[in-house]
Amino acid sequence: MSILRAVLALFLVPLSLFAAGHDLTSSPPQSDQQLPVVTGNGAGFTAAWTDLTYPRAVMSRGVSGSGEPLAALAISERPASSMAIAHSPFDTLVVINDGNVSAVRLTPSGIPLNTILLWSGDAFQSSREVAVAWNGSRYFVIWSYFNQLIGAFISPGGSSTQPRAFLTEPDSSRLLPPDVAWDGQHFVVVVGEKPSVSCSCPPPDTIQFRVMRVSAGGDAIDASPLVITGDHLRAHVASSGSESLITLDGAGGVSSIIAHDGSALTLDAETPLFSWYANIASAVAWNGLTYTVAWRYLSGYDLSFAAGPGWLAAAQVTRAGLAFDYRATAASAHFSLNPHVRAAANEAGTTALVTEEFAESSRYGRARLYLVSELPPMPAPPPAPANMVSFLSGPYARIDWEASGAENGFVVEFTRDSGKQWTFVSVLPADARSATVTGTPDALYRIRALGPGGSSEGTMIKIVSSQRRRAERP
Repeated sequence: MSILRAVLALFLVPLSLFAAGHDLTSSPPQSDQQLPVVTGNGAGFTAAWTDLTYPRAVMSRGVSGSGEPLAALAISERPASSMAIAHSPFDTLVVINDGNVSAVRLTPSGIPLNTILLWSGDAFQSSREVAVAWNGSRYFVIWSYFNQLIGAFISPGGSSTQPRAFLTEPDSSRLLPPDVAWDGQHFVVVVGEKPSVSCSCPPPDTIQFRVMRVSAGGDAIDASPLVITGDHLRAHVASSGSESLITLDGAGGVSSIIAHDGSALTLDAETPLFSWYANIASAVAWNGLTYTVAWRYLSGYDLSFAAGPGWLAAAQVTRAGLAFDYRATAASAHFSLNPHVRAAANEAGTTALVTEEFAESSRYGRARLYLVSELPPMPAPPPAPANMVSFLSGPYARIDWEASGAENGFVVEFTRDSGKQWTFVSVLPADARSATVTGTPDALYRIRALGPGGSSEGTMIKIVSSQRRRAERP
């Protein structure tokens, strides 16, 4: 967490987290809504989502600057497996992968103008993920296809260029969903790469992410894209028009990197923004003054639907990468397990977030919009567990602790290298005060408390042969 965030916490009295947000359709929803996307539209926003209940369609809806939805319209007759959205002063472009890669142009009020087919479908089309950016004169649409990134341009009048590959990796690699932003000179593209697997075993972790520049004409500028290594799952990018901010989703939190486009593309050091114990989905947008980084995370002690509501959070990040003004809200309904959130700012500098949730009273997922300005300040993480002791009994050990009662759960972790790297063991509910673990002598465990403000510092304890052992603070 940033120093500035800690300073702000001294002056901001945390408010009780409440369920903010605006339904994009009726509540409870009458259909299953997934993959919402959003873009600014003058003083308001335009949102789109895929509707999986018959008659299946992609829907769009205008939203006022205060978050109130306007009329909803069907813009495609087939549901999408991937969508992206951007806007120009003339129109809004919704890019859809529904077996084909196509784009629907909308008027500022959301009326469909025409549909542009960019790529005809084939047996593998559903694996393609789309992204789009406006550069001041035309849209650049990109998508991944096995080991290639393919791009095409769409003009404000609706004409398009022939798609062509601008990045090709070795055949042994598979490209993950890309993202793209215009930084005032070039398009900045970020995409993950992992080895392809031909067996039914779990796929390997992502090895690296590539960052590269593409010219206004669609040509790769960097012959050797920069590489980001680490434990990351997805990447996203936005630009102020000078530098760009890349956010990285990981199994244990969200981090960011500033990218500079000078005589050469350079990356600053990676900066952690938020620490958690499980998969987090993030998004990033430029609001004219700062970057808004948003993320969603589950609050339950189980990663299943029954875990209960999760949280949606956002922080402002300066052009130098300094994070401040952390905010969070409890979801008004269960988050779906699909880690999906998108962010966009309008011309007034208001930032909106969209995600998909499951209402407790409905079996359908729903698209929901949140305004960052409506989110209350994020509270501090809960205190670390106290007075921990361990009891060894045969092949197992029991760890007991005391807690403040302000936690939403606890995470148990194990280390094999004296605390350099920690391995997830389990998550326990808020009322847990003990854990049963493998009782290997000298094994080192850590318990962290969880809350909407993140995870506490961990309290460590070593399992020893003696009958009782008190914990040690790190």
